[in-house]
Order: sequence, then structure tokens, then C-alpha cells
Amino acid sequence: MIRVERDETARVVLARAFLDDPRLSLRARGLLATLLARGAAGELDLWTAVAPGERPGDVEGALRELERAGYFARAGDASAPLDGTVRETSTLPLLSATPAARRPPAAEADSVGREREEAEAAERVLAALNQLRASSWTWARYTPLSAKHAKNVEHIRGRLREGYTVADLTLVLEYLACVDGGKDASRRYFDSVTPFNTKNFERNLALARDWEARGRPATSEPLALQRADGHDPAIYEKRVRGGGQ
Repeated sequence: MIRVERDETARVVLARAFLDDPRLSLRARGLLATLLARGAAGELDLWTAVAPGERPGDVEGALRELERAGYFARAGDASAPLDGTVRETSTLPLLSATPAARRPPAAEADSVGREREEAEAAERVLAALNQLRASSWTWARYTPLSAKHAKNVEHIRGRLREGYTVADLTLVLEYLACVDGGKDASRRYFDSVTPFNTKNFERNLALARDWEARGRPATSEPLALQRADGHDPAIYEKRVRGGGQ
């Protein structure tokens, strides 16, 4: 059951901020708009609120995006993972918008558009990384990584240019945070470089997809079993950090 928090009105009027939020994919924005438009009464069943034929995995993925960006809060009941509250205003700060510029010629506009889309996609991945870093380890004072520093998005953008998606990169982060979260030995490797460099990314993605296919199991098992399952944070000690873009 999804609860909606917004002012009841006779017509559908939505806050513009989430529609312009670069952290959200089109699917996530559409799901939030649908839930807000149909949930003025207060509560609704998720599956009757979305279009028939939607794949559960796609809807759940969009909800995870909304959760990471501060538009969805789960109720906390592990037996009902889709139970929670959506809101039209994020509880997390929005990323800074790209300043408007003059309209360039058509060919240049295409290039600028692709560059902007890539930058926005990289910022969405970095936002997920910052949220998972802050929530998966104990910090006396946490300082988010900023996209203003090119090195913080260099490897993220490198993987995006190879055809991997925001969902692929975010899945890797969610898997590593689940497996390694809370372990001080792994904290320094959970950054914008190590999970995404060319030496580690394909292996990380394969493990993350397997983890996803197995239902995202919790990692309460001993570290020895985690290593037997395929992920050993010590592998990073044996390699030079960084790698190719």
C-alpha cells in the first residue's frame, strides 16, 4: 500500500521540481506523477495505480530511484517492501541545475544535448553513491563527493560511454554496499573510482546481477561465506587503484 502526501485538489497540479530532477529517470518521474495524480485520497494500491502490463522489476527499480532521491520512504516492514509513502517534494537536496545557454546550431545542439544527458546521468549515479556511502558506514562527519570535481565522475562517465546504464552502475553500488557496508576495510574502496574502473567494473556488475537475480539476499552471513560467494574486498589491495577510464 502506498500513501501519498500532497494537497487535495480538483485538478492534477504537480510540483515541477521532481520533473526536472536529474537524479530521476523518465520511468521514475512517470511513476511518481502517476501515484501523485491518483493518490489525492490518501492511499492506493500500487498495482492498480500503474498501467497494466508493467513489469514488477521495472516498477520496483523506479521506486528505488525515488527512494534514493528522497521522494519515497519505505514503511520499514520487511514483509511489505513496496509499502511506504511518496511525496512530491524531495527530503534530500536537489542537484544544481545546468545554467541555460544560448541555443546553438543543430549539430552543436545535438552534441551539447548528449553531453548534458551524460552529465546528468553521472550525477544521478554520484547521488546514489553519496547516499549509500553515508548510510552504509558510520562517519563522524561525512563529506559528499561533488560532481564539480572531474575525477569524481571520470570513471562513471567512462562506463556510461561504453553503453552501460545508470541502473547498471547503481546496481553495482547497491550490491557492494550490501556486501561490504559497515566494514572499515571496505569503506575506502567504496568511492567514485574503484567500483567503476576498467579492472573491476565488469566483475562487479556480474556479481551484482547474480545478487539481483537471487532476490538481493541480506549479507548477515560470515565474511568467509561472502568471499566464497564471489566477492572479496581484499582483491582491491592486490591491484593499483584507478585503472583506465
